[in-house]
Amino acid sequence: MTNTRIVLALLTVAFIAPSQLRAQTVSPEDYDVPESTAQQLRLGGTYSYAGSGSNTGTSDGSASLVYQRYYNSLPYAWDLNFNGVGLTRRTSDGTQEGSYSFVAGPGVRKYFNPEGDFFYSGELLVTGNSDFDRPTIDVTPGVGYGRFIRVTPLAQAVRIEQFLIDEGVIKGPLSKETLIALAQVIERRGEFETQFGDRYKPRWFRAMEEVIAKSGMFVEGGFGAVGTLRVDEVLFQEHVNERFIGWDVRTGVRFEAVTKDSDTPRQDPGMSLRVRYSRPVGWKSQFDISAQYTSPFTGDFGDVYTLSLSLNYLYEVTNRVDFTLSNIITSTRSEPDIDAILVGQVRSGFIFFIENQINLNVTGTIAKTRGEDATQSLNMAIEYRLR
Repeated sequence: MTNTRIVLALLTVAFIAPSQLRAQTVSPEDYDVPESTAQQLRLGGTYSYAGSGSNTGTSDGSASLVYQRYYNSLPYAWDLNFNGVGLTRRTSDGTQEGSYSFVAGPGVRKYFNPEGDFFYSGELLVTGNSDFDRPTIDVTPGVGYGRFIRVTPLAQAVRIEQFLIDEGVIKGPLSKETLIALAQVIERRGEFETQFGDRYKPRWFRAMEEVIAKSGMFVEGGFGAVGTLRVDEVLFQEHVNERFIGWDVRTGVRFEAVTKDSDTPRQDPGMSLRVRYSRPVGWKSQFDISAQYTSPFTGDFGDVYTLSLSLNYLYEVTNRVDFTLSNIITSTRSEPDIDAILVGQVRSGFIFFIENQINLNVTGTIAKTRGEDATQSLNMAIEYRLR
């Protein structure tokens, strides 16, 4: 019942909170491009120390590295995710102990028809930690249906429009066609960088200026100094969270190619079924849902399984503060004659963008395993965005 209430709360916040926003002439559904790409690289860390005289009582620290890369086109799409954490802590006997863990997940989708939605896919899941002799590798070939569209450039165009209105650079809201054309120029940043090198920015900005000039909405005929500074602020100084819209369903056969050590036998191949859905709600929030089910192709098919459900919501409180909320539910049954282990976890927090590429993350977590008491935690971390 608790998890159901949490899910309902997430859905309510996702679809009701942004309803107070100013009406826009364009929506995420209006944007579509034949090719898009995005990447981000973040490095974070925490450290705590306490001592008395020459004696050290506490010496705990952590470092994290997150890398995400995304590419989408009509013929195919691929993505790469890496999440690694290193820990060090002082034990009760006074020694310093270190550990690490990581998860990497590259995947590719090739569409049967460039204009269609059916695709065949391949996914690789590599996991490792300091307790393993070697990383484990799972391979999942499969087929699926659906597409995702990255609409982040349109979100940036909408934010630029608002700044230009506030500064009196343009006469009023831009038309849907102008905003889409502006977003398409923003999407072409890599093209301008390749063609003009380090001096690409003036030409890139000029192309944006020409798009708006065609609409006749400039007050003085161009960005001017104030408008140029505002455009630069949105594209380089502020952090506009990635926006995706779309869904897909895929199924395949999961193979364990490499186990954590040579003495551990490989798991039986099994069915993998995954559903994903993403939607920006207004221009200040993003809602994502993902569900995955796996079960081995044995006599225990359907009785032995792993089921996970993840709901994530992000809301931009201001241009410098984001609110995040997520609910993760996992149900695992390792043997047909035992009860499934049900774990629910709720995370909520804020991301403060202190400087251009420095974030402060404050996150609170409540976790509950069926039959056990709930646990709570609070984490604060400084994160540096390398890209």
